[in-house]
Amino acid sequence: MPLPFFTLRLLYQIKQLRPMTVLSTKERILNSTEELVAESGFCDLTMRQISTRANTNLAAINYHFGSKQSLINHMLERRLDTLFAMRLKRLDELENGSQQPCILQQVLEAFIEPALIISNNERMGGRRFMKILARAYAERSDFLHELLSSRYADVIKRFAAAIARACPHLDEQTVFWRFHFIMGALTYVMADFGAATKTSHMTEQEFFATCSRQLVDFAQASLSGQAMDYPGDQASASSQP
Repeated sequence: MPLPFFTLRLLYQIKQLRPMTVLSTKERILNSTEELVAESGFCDLTMRQISTRANTNLAAINYHFGSKQSLINHMLERRLDTLFAMRLKRLDELENGSQQPCILQQVLEAFIEPALIISNNERMGGRRFMKILARAYAERSDFLHELLSSRYADVIKRFAAAIARACPHLDEQTVFWRFHFIMGALTYVMADFGAATKTSHMTEQEFFATCSRQLVDFAQASLSGQAMDYPGDQASASSQP
């Protein structure tokens, strides 16, 4: 049975990302930091652990990054910059300077597909970086929160606005909450928690393509329904700063 176009497109995009073979000292430090955070989280990470794993010294880490916080920011940014650039490019292509609403499914694909492409490509961090994101959310990491609320806030707002235009039946607050839940579901899939659903006849790439298609369908369905009125909503909204 031939694969659907949705799956073929995703597999093609993954295939274009070739692995790197030669690593600089800076890249070894960043990769080692990723490995350690994925294994044990942010809280107990030390510069000495990083230097040992990267087979370098503390002076090299200080030279390239200056501090532990700066190193972690660089580690997150090199992956997230790529992710959000891919998302923004897809959204720009959809909107093409027009103020007309985009098709909801296409907006969701532009947000979700790049994340699944990255999660299935080791050159771009692969599942290791997805585990870091999951740890960051679980540990309520200030590093990730500050980046998302500053460096990438404009891109997230653009997607929220595009979703709102595609869903005129929903108010702004409902769009915010449902988009928030969609991002949570995406983080779950990216971190590979759902790998148990992979059947024996599926390749890894086909599995992630299926995840992407199913997640887009799930997200679209969640945004298609009308907002419900619940007791206390009005009082809660009026108490917001």
